[in-house]
Amino acid sequence: MMLRHFFYPSLSSSPSIAGHRTPDTGHQTSQSGFWTFCTIFVLAMLTLACTAQSKDFQSSELKRDKQPLSEPRQLLSAKENVATLAALETYKAALRSRGELLENQGILIESLDGNQTLASHNADNAFNPASVMKLATSFAALEKFSPAYRFRTNFLAAGTIDKTTRKLTGDLVVEGNGDPMFARSDAEEVAKTLIASGITQVSGSLRIAGRFYFFAKGYKRNLSPETSAAKLRDALQHAGLRIQGATVKGAVSGTPVAAHYSDTLTNLLLYQNAHSSNAIAEVIGESLGGAAEIQDFLMRRLDLKDGDLYIGHPSGLEFNRITPRVALKILRSLIATLNNYSLKPEDVMPVAGVDSGTLLGRFTDDAIKGAVIAKTGTLFSTDRGVSTLVGLAFTKTHGTLLFAVFNTDGRVHAYRHLQDDFIEQVISEVGGAARLVRREDALFERPSGAIVQALDKK
Repeated sequence: MMLRHFFYPSLSSSPSIAGHRTPDTGHQTSQSGFWTFCTIFVLAMLTLACTAQSKDFQSSELKRDKQPLSEPRQLLSAKENVATLAALETYKAALRSRGELLENQGILIESLDGNQTLASHNADNAFNPASVMKLATSFAALEKFSPAYRFRTNFLAAGTIDKTTRKLTGDLVVEGNGDPMFARSDAEEVAKTLIASGITQVSGSLRIAGRFYFFAKGYKRNLSPETSAAKLRDALQHAGLRIQGATVKGAVSGTPVAAHYSDTLTNLLLYQNAHSSNAIAEVIGESLGGAAEIQDFLMRRLDLKDGDLYIGHPSGLEFNRITPRVALKILRSLIATLNNYSLKPEDVMPVAGVDSGTLLGRFTDDAIKGAVIAKTGTLFSTDRGVSTLVGLAFTKTHGTLLFAVFNTDGRVHAYRHLQDDFIEQVISEVGGAARLVRREDALFERPSGAIVQALDKK
């Protein structure tokens, strides 16, 4: 009846004809005019509908053309596919009860494919990510070098070697190429190789060329070239190689006598991210061209806009900026790159409650232990206190979830406890943890995968 009233108002509800009998001839004329009006009206409505549909189609095609090729097209808009979890409101209430401002917090939880959002708060506001920035550096490194890449350090004899006296008359040259974890044990292995090759003493200098850094646990930044050279010399001499000359900087020359290959990039990144090593991240970042080069790569690769990302340091030290949404874009891209090499996130990121490092003492409850993979971030003074957590959680009813939690301008330790409670409540709300990634610490007493090769065949 509603359609009938809309298209034929004169047949049932027009006040002009109610209670009035029209002569036969006049009625026929009026009826003919009425049907003509209806026909024109219906045709006009159909024309308008087709025109609107055509414009909508053209508009959608233009929008689709602007989407980056590397990003899958969303089947549903964010508003259509948001399922807000009760845990989010509980988390926000806990923050407010402690006097923290919600404007200083950023949250985003999405499905692995990005088609569903389960929690969102200030997801497009830029925050200081602290060491979460190491995930961006990890992604860029894997894309440039590949997971199996090893950094090579060459040792050359710039002079003559007397096999009888076992003496190198000249300089021992070290050609560094940015190995971020060349440590004392590596130097000692190199010394053993040189001694086995017929060199026990060097009459000249220890000459450092290229980018050589000496790795030592406990340092928040990579050691200076001067300190690195001094530590290398001490380690070589302690292993039995006597160097008579000074330690100097210079150019590469001489005959290669030994080569040191670092552990694989994946193992370097796992240690970096588990222990949040700024020293490793800064050296790898330098090999990538520096902070600006990494930022430019991410802006282009992920089709980001101004304000989405700023990288001041590859390690996340001091001032950096990223939105929770971009943080998950980077994590999702990192996972995809690893998958291309048949690798998993836990190959470069620590498992909470299991692996050594910043997450060993977090998410340790039996119901969740081993089901969260993440990267932490902490700055005690910058931005008046920063604590961040970005990672994955394996759940029973929603599969793999990606999460980003950014807290700024507050008490770091309190933020960590709230983050843990929040993620645990999220997992519980979606049916609990689905699987344990691993039960054993992947970094505990792990032997070095570095290789030393003798090159002098004489």
